[in-house]
Amino acid sequence: MSCCGELERMVDMDLVRITPLGRISSGRIVTEIDTDYFFVFGSSWVGMNYCPFCGRALSRGLWNQEKKK
Repeated sequence: MSCCGELERMVDMDLVRITPLGRISSGRIVTEIDTDYFFVFGSSWVGMNYCPFCGRALSRGLWNQEKKK
């Protein structure tokens, strides 16, 4: 599940992965963001706060803040 077509294309190209943080078993997690959305650079995983294409909040903390508004 992704928020927009552009992010879905990045997932299809295996540049972005959608997986729970606890299921990452190999590689280095670069950020400490509570999210299921990650850019993947070799063996490094970089969590995303927002979608770089549509701007939707992707991290749990930001998503919960927007939900309360």
